[in-house]
Amino acid sequence: MAKGSRTDLVDDRYTVRISTPGKSGLVDLAAVLLADSGKVRTDDDFVFFNNPTVLGVALTSDDSISVDLAAIPGDVHRVLLTASTEAQNTDFGAVQGLSVEVAGSSQQFRFAPPNLTAETVLQVVALYRRGPGWRIDAIGQGYSQGLAALAIEHGIEVDSPGDVEQPTAADVVPPVVSGSAEPQQPTASSPISFDKVKVALTKDSPSKIATIALRKAQGDTSWVLTVGLEWDGRGATYDRNGNVKKYGTGDLDVYFFCRNEVTNDYKVISGDKGHQGNLKEWPFMHHYGDSKGPGNGNKPATEQVRVIPNENGDLLVNIYQSVDNGGGAIDKFGRPRVAIRYGRPGKGGLPDADADEILVYVGNSKNSYWATVAHIDVQDGVLTVDGETRYSRIGSEKMPGLDSNSKWVRSPADGPKGRSKKAFKGLGLNKYSGKCPT
Repeated sequence: MAKGSRTDLVDDRYTVRISTPGKSGLVDLAAVLLADSGKVRTDDDFVFFNNPTVLGVALTSDDSISVDLAAIPGDVHRVLLTASTEAQNTDFGAVQGLSVEVAGSSQQFRFAPPNLTAETVLQVVALYRRGPGWRIDAIGQGYSQGLAALAIEHGIEVDSPGDVEQPTAADVVPPVVSGSAEPQQPTASSPISFDKVKVALTKDSPSKIATIALRKAQGDTSWVLTVGLEWDGRGATYDRNGNVKKYGTGDLDVYFFCRNEVTNDYKVISGDKGHQGNLKEWPFMHHYGDSKGPGNGNKPATEQVRVIPNENGDLLVNIYQSVDNGGGAIDKFGRPRVAIRYGRPGKGGLPDADADEILVYVGNSKNSYWATVAHIDVQDGVLTVDGETRYSRIGSEKMPGLDSNSKWVRSPADGPKGRSKKAFKGLGLNKYSGKCPT
């Protein structure tokens, strides 16, 4: 497994084992059972040598833990596996070849956390609930402040914390740099980074994944998240610096496909009459209305939704251009890009100028009616954007969607189909809700 990768689990029982080639006893393994809040329910949810067993999790040796997913209480959302060198009075920089193996009856994973130096405590992997099942997350995130700091962060009381403070972004080794030009791989349960995110994902980006830490709002419910599509119009012209010289014409239809991970229902939010969504009910989105077209007010066309982030939904941003606006390559519509912005409210209640921003540009040119330009998910307070452009089958009016495992489906058998808004009183799809395929 690579750092930041996540994979579905199919077995009920797993053994987690730390391996240090050449010498044993260098690392102590422990586990923390976390509720949906990210905190332990009680101090007994910390599994270590002085508390070796809780329901579903047992320390079987200094370097191995058994996990019975079927036995874990329903109010436990996440099992975080940690490693420590504190008792050995050393750090992970002195431990060569460290890896963790997670083995079930039909699955085996191996993860070697990279670039370890001055850490004395490491969040290794986590097993967490995902809808009705479980997934594994390769974290590999280290702390230099010690085991007491990790315990305090997750709500565990320690007898003598001394001068230990809550870990901050500066305590993480290596530091999380979420505001760099290169997109970052998601790291669940990482400390909050307050750096401004400014990322553009294009066809040339080495990774198509970028993240925003929603926890930086620190409980301020006034912060705003918007997701939308912007474009400059077909035939737009640009100067040598990429600035718009002339806006083009032509419209795009934008549909936000939302999958409920618990019920497996889907709902499509759009500017179409009666389908603008509601911030008070799932998927907790509201569409601001159809674009008036590029060039209006000397600005690009924009269609966007306001979103209240939630952990039980996937979001696809699908764009459509066929029946009423003609076929052709979608990326000829003047740099169409999905814009995800998160920040304090500014003018008109939208994210202000200092907001985090991820822009996702259409990747390449194909004669397909539909393109999925972004797949957006929220997990453990981190919004993750997959900006790989995916196109529908050539000549097909079927909207791309998601299956019950959150996988992109090019042409769902029973999914919505695009049609003429002019002929159907402003309704561009033949259906707006249903069940995702298995």
